[in-house]
Amino acid sequence: MQRKNRKKKIALILPTKPRDGGQHQYALVVVQCLIEKMGPEYEIVALSGNSFWRKWCREKGIPYLGVTIPKYSLEEQKFNYRFPFLAKMYYTYITPIGRILRKHKIDIVFSTHQGVFLPNYKVKIITPVHDLMHRYEPDFPEVKKDFEYREIYMKNIARYTTCVLTDSKLGKKQFIESYIVKKTGRPIIVSLPFVVPEHVQNREEKYVNVPARFVFYPAQFWEHKNHINLVKAIEILKKSIKDIHLVLVGSEKNYGKIVKTYISEHHLENNITILGFVSNENITYLYRHAVGMIMPSYFGPTNIPPLEAMALGCPVAVSNKYAMPEQVGKAGLLFDPDSPEEIAKCIECLWKNEIQREYMIKQGYHKIKTWTKENFGDKLCRIIKAL
Repeated sequence: MQRKNRKKKIALILPTKPRDGGQHQYALVVVQCLIEKMGPEYEIVALSGNSFWRKWCREKGIPYLGVTIPKYSLEEQKFNYRFPFLAKMYYTYITPIGRILRKHKIDIVFSTHQGVFLPNYKVKIITPVHDLMHRYEPDFPEVKKDFEYREIYMKNIARYTTCVLTDSKLGKKQFIESYIVKKTGRPIIVSLPFVVPEHVQNREEKYVNVPARFVFYPAQFWEHKNHINLVKAIEILKKSIKDIHLVLVGSEKNYGKIVKTYISEHHLENNITILGFVSNENITYLYRHAVGMIMPSYFGPTNIPPLEAMALGCPVAVSNKYAMPEQVGKAGLLFDPDSPEEIAKCIECLWKNEIQREYMIKQGYHKIKTWTKENFGDKLCRIIKAL
């Protein structure tokens, strides 16, 4: 009877920091929803090793179990996949996290980050899978170099995870066709689209010194983010719209220098501003004051910036790939990300057609209201209770 009446314990793996962008936003929403909705019969505990979550959990009254989240090697993941019984014994009884899970009688482990490998513990596991672009866009160097690692990681998820959360119906379909060889009842695969965090909609803005009119793209400088074709679109528009201006925000990654070199060689410095990493308050200012948010990314199925833009009254134009058209609906313009000319036409429409902009802003607000944090939290809690 004592075992039956004890609280169910959910351990959240929280490795992110604010600089991690969308992954961090996802983790925040998950934690907030579980705190608000799971009820007194459940206890939420945090497993993390960074100061952000230690402080956040202390302020919210959430038990915090300080532990370094390990990054397992390719060989360790292969061991986990090939020798399930030995792996379960080792990871459950020998590793620091395994000992913590047993000591605190954890029932479910919920990873809030796709990149965290959870081995074969003797508990139920929930893991998000935001994209499988190493399979669908394998030519980009940022995924090509880690292809084997990503493959064994996903195969482990398919074999040992209890529940996989995808960002869209297309994401669910891609996971099934990529990794589910036969129907075994495991894992459960659920489409759970992301939402705009409430703090984004309510956040104060902080002034950024940019031109009065500009278009905006918040993305780290990975090659797949496709900054180069957006810059080429600005080069096209410069001939007919002298004051056209693009603001780029995001940490420099493997393609940042190439983008900067192109801007310099084609004398676009007066038409493009690169701000690097900026505060959340600066991001809010840019969304609210931009003519539009342009997202030429090759990767999906969906992305967070279009959601944030629509919530803050910023019209969007996005790639016509994967589930991105479904994500923005009537609120967004679509273009071929391989065509600077198509990108330029979308920017020109936003720049010159105020009636179109107002229509898109209204549609964006409507789109955001059709799937809210309340909906996200309710479905997430139903999934956990069903486990």
